[in-house]
Amino acid sequence: MERVFMKYFCTNIIFFILIMSGCSNNGAENDLKQEIEQLKQENANLSVGKEKLELDLKIVNAESSRKNDRLTSEVSSLQMDYEKQQELINRYQKVFEFPISSNRTIADTLSIFSPDQVKKDSQIAGLIVSEVKKEAVNDATGYFIKFTGEFEVRGSIIHDISSEGEYSFIVKENLETIPHTLWQFENGTIYFDITNDEDLRKSLGNKLDELPEEGQLDIMGVFKNYSYNEVLETDFLPSYAEFVRLISAN
Repeated sequence: MERVFMKYFCTNIIFFILIMSGCSNNGAENDLKQEIEQLKQENANLSVGKEKLELDLKIVNAESSRKNDRLTSEVSSLQMDYEKQQELINRYQKVFEFPISSNRTIADTLSIFSPDQVKKDSQIAGLIVSEVKKEAVNDATGYFIKFTGEFEVRGSIIHDISSEGEYSFIVKENLETIPHTLWQFENGTIYFDITNDEDLRKSLGNKLDELPEEGQLDIMGVFKNYSYNEVLETDFLPSYAEFVRLISAN
């Protein structure tokens, strides 16, 4: 009887151990599944965090690029302003190289005039003021000043694409050979349209035909009937002069 009881007891013990072992395995499997799910969630969170960081990095790079472009543009603008100021200083320094008589002002010596003060019959750069008009043009003030007489000047012929004429003339040195304003003096450029393109073409022939669209032809020439036109705060009304004869061409 005792032997039977021991056998029964051992059998129950073994059965209990097997049951507990199965429960333990199921618990471990559940724990493993939970850990896997937790790792998946953490990985998903890390992925979202990575995407946000990448987006932030792109935003920072874009902003940095914009700032760099803006700084580059500002530096270029400052460099251009510096060069213009240096050119202006050089032009003013050259003023002192001109012999100025006791009865002439610096403006007279440099052929600089003020459109709102110039008088008819006054003489500037050897030309006589023949007409002075002041008119309202599109809510702005326009000045129209005509000169009589011939003047010799060195400059460049370019194609004119802004008005009815075919060619224009640009003067960038020895501005004192033409009546001009303080604004033109400070910018170092006098610009006018040539009214008689056919006469110019007869004098220059193939040189004008071969002139590139964006090119220029340097000449020394004589012009007459210079007309200075200005509408304040605009640049749509050009000055003009009539070509007389060619002295030399490069």
